[in-house]
Amino acid sequence: MRDMILHLHFEPRMAPRAILCGALTAALSFIGTVSAEECRLDAPLSGPQEAPTSAPGTQWTYSGGAGFPATPMLLKVAQNGQRELEIAEGTLRREWIDTYADVNPLRKGDKVLLRFPLKVGDQWQDRFEEPGEFNARSGRYRYDYEEQGQSRVTAIETVRTALGDISAYRIEREARWRKSNARAVVGADRPNAGDGVVEGLERSISWYAPDVGRVVLRRRVSGNPAFAAYFSAEDDTDNLSITELVGFHQPGGCRIEGVPVQARVAGQVFPLHYPLVDSDTWEFRLMRDPHVPADR
Repeated sequence: MRDMILHLHFEPRMAPRAILCGALTAALSFIGTVSAEECRLDAPLSGPQEAPTSAPGTQWTYSGGAGFPATPMLLKVAQNGQRELEIAEGTLRREWIDTYADVNPLRKGDKVLLRFPLKVGDQWQDRFEEPGEFNARSGRYRYDYEEQGQSRVTAIETVRTALGDISAYRIEREARWRKSNARAVVGADRPNAGDGVVEGLERSISWYAPDVGRVVLRRRVSGNPAFAAYFSAEDDTDNLSITELVGFHQPGGCRIEGVPVQARVAGQVFPLHYPLVDSDTWEFRLMRDPHVPADR
């Protein structure tokens, strides 16, 4: 959820609630709410879109599906080409304004999740290396991580979300990754067996809304690249996870929230089409756990 950073599994939905901040807040508390459309989140999009200039105090809230609490992201400051966001009351995330990639001083290469000006037909490639890490009861572990991605802006679509219908750019991304050189950090008491090399493929579809300033919906599935022909983020398989925007608050502007209509947790923990391995091997953890960057 931290990295979002985002099925067509429809559930009964409540009408979204929206109010205007500032001087209108008290008045609107008596007259009720306005629709998502009055926040202009469904306004038609045209022409290249520049990177947004969201004001400090803007908050986005995401749902990753049943069983996970909604995760708020509060914009604290934007300067020097970076945003600083407070996530879930205390965790800080820094990201590049121009690419939405997390800031990591240990990264080599470029991670580019979005590229501005954003326009239909644009495509780009990115490649980077960085250390990853995970924690277990026996200690803390690290591995080397490599990723090569290809992204395409394929369409402008109206997407159904907890906040109503939103006009958004559809971005399809395919990222091949490799985890290797798994090792225990000093102090860990269990140097797991296995050679610690796993390769994978993640496919995702993200809908980015300029009027919101972030992705409002993301479908994601991962699997063995040797079976790439057999899985897609379009398919509603048990391995698909969906992250959805369920709240958007602007200081002095739009305030809207709703219940998830698409968010869901993948029913299967393991990515698709990997062989069975023992749970005491590096491969087990590297297959099962999503990549978490180490930044120090």
